Amino acid sequence: AAGSSNAILVARSLDGGLSWDDPVTVRRDGADVFSDKQSITADPTDSRFAYVVWDRLNRSGGGPLFFARTGNRGASWEPARVILDTPATAQTINNQVVVAADGTLVNFYTWLQVTPPLNTTTGALRVIRSTDKGATWDAPVEIAKQQSLGVRDPDTGERVRDAAILGHVAAGRNGRLAAVWQDARFSGGVRDGIAFSRSDDGGRSWTAPVQVNRVPSAAAFVPAVAIADDGSIGVSYYDFRNNTPDVNSLPTDYWLARSVDGGDSWSEQHVAGPFDLVAAPRANGLFLGDYMGLVAAGADFVALYGA
Repeated sequence: AAGSSNAILVARSLDGGLSWDDPVTVRRDGADVFSDKQSITADPTDSRFAYVVWDRLNRSGGGPLFFARTGNRGASWEPARVILDTPATAQTINNQVVVAADGTLVNFYTWLQVTPPLNTTTGALRVIRSTDKGATWDAPVEIAKQQSLGVRDPDTGERVRDAAILGHVAAGRNGRLAAVWQDARFSGGVRDGIAFSRSDDGGRSWTAPVQVNRVPSAAAFVPAVAIADDGSIGVSYYDFRNNTPDVNSLPTDYWLARSVDGGDSWSEQHVAGPFDLVAAPRANGLFLGDYMGLVAAGADFVALYGA
């Protein structure tokens, strides 16, 4: 609306979350742009630094990657700036910074490109790297093409608002990076599964995607990834393996797959469910959220999810 504005705000706590400072405005814009999908990362290798990234969608087209950082524990923030520009026919989304063991910043994102004359949209999972705490950034590295279909209720066809164009990234203490996303390549384009790729050289190169979800005949969606202190990898996700023909319900389960190295061998643990996804809010589809949380705690994993 004319005269409106939107902003990226940051609040900090210096006592473990017991109390919080007043929010600080990192970036404020008017009605012609919208700041979207913001995420924040505290630097585990240098406690002075934290980083905020987001895509800034322009009314005239395009969605460049914006970046802001603090070098004084959040007391003040440097001016936000574009670190990856886009043409009017493209945008970034799903920007997330992780910090590698050597202090390198790795920003993971989805690149979306609209191609005329049919205005078809294609996507790719990519990263950009910074070895100087975000002062400068290397050229993008592509992990894989994005080949998701999106998930629907298999009985009614109702859309599930999932992570079809999103993904998740993690950095391990052993220097390894891991990325996960929804992808239909393993079924020949029939249904989405969970794809996984890893990097052992700080994000410069990535392995070919492997399938994580253990029941390929059921659609799987909204993955998250973490790397434990012992180097093992955990990937959480939803799937429909316990669905029934009843059109009035959609039994859904939450799972954790584990691998010692992110290769072809994965074990699986049931986390929760089945619960009825039909009870979820409807917001352009049955909607539990764009992202779920997964972190490592020593050799274990801790999940935060909607059900």
